[in-house]
Amino acid sequence: MEANTPDTDSGKKHSRGKAGCAMALSLILPCLLYAAIVVSAGDRLFPCYKIPPGREHRAALAIRDDVIPFFKWGTLLFTKRHLRKFYGASWYFTQARRGDGEAEFVAALTEALEHYPAVDLYLLAHTNKYITWVEPLPETLRRRLRFVYNTGCHNKGQGEDWLALGADAYIGHPGESQSPFFYFFLLRHWLHGATLAEAMETGNRGMETKFRQVERFSGGRYDAGQALRESVASCLGNDRLRLEDLP
Repeated sequence: MEANTPDTDSGKKHSRGKAGCAMALSLILPCLLYAAIVVSAGDRLFPCYKIPPGREHRAALAIRDDVIPFFKWGTLLFTKRHLRKFYGASWYFTQARRGDGEAEFVAALTEALEHYPAVDLYLLAHTNKYITWVEPLPETLRRRLRFVYNTGCHNKGQGEDWLALGADAYIGHPGESQSPFFYFFLLRHWLHGATLAEAMETGNRGMETKFRQVERFSGGRYDAGQALRESVASCLGNDRLRLEDLP
C-alpha cells in the first residue's frame, strides 16, 4: 500500500527531494560498482590522472556482440566512458544478434578514418570475423588503422591479416580465452600512457593472479594453468606503441 502525498508545496518539495535522491543514487551506484571492481581486480583505482597528448588526432570504435544484458551493460559501462575521455571521437556498438550492425559500423569506421590519422578498434566479442567488414575499405583509409584489440577466442591468428590491412599493432588470444580479465587491465593502462607491451604484460599478470585466486577458492577444481595457456595475450606489430603516437 502506497502512502498518499499531500498536494501542497511541502509535499512537492518532498517529492522533488526524493527524485533528487533517486537521481543521485543512480549516478553514484555505477561509480561505486566500478570502484569495487577495480579494487577487487587488484588494480590501482587511478593509474594516472593525465590524458596523453594528441587526443584530437585519434578516434576509436568498439563493438560488443550479442550476449546476456548484464554483460552488455558491464562492457558498455567500462568501455564507453574510457573511450569518450581519451579519444577525440568514439563510437560504441552493441549487436542485438550475430552479424547485425555491419553497415553502421563500417560507416562510422569510414568517418573515423577520413577525419583522424590514428584509429583504434576494440572488438569485444566471441570468436569473430569483423575483419571481413574492414577489408573492402580503400587502402588509403586502412593505413590509418593503428591498434586492434580482439577479445575473441582463437582470434590470435587474425593478427597477420590485420597488419596486412594496415594496422600497426594487434593483440589477440590463442584459445578458449577468458579475456575479460585481461581487457580490464589492458585498456586502463594503455589509455593512461603505457606502451602496448607494458599494458599487455600488466594484463597477462593481472589475469594470472585472478586465475590463481579462483583456483584456490575452488579447491583446485579450476585449472589456472590451463586457463592461462588458453587466454594469454600476445602482440603482433609495434608493441612499443603508445596512445599518443601516430601511425
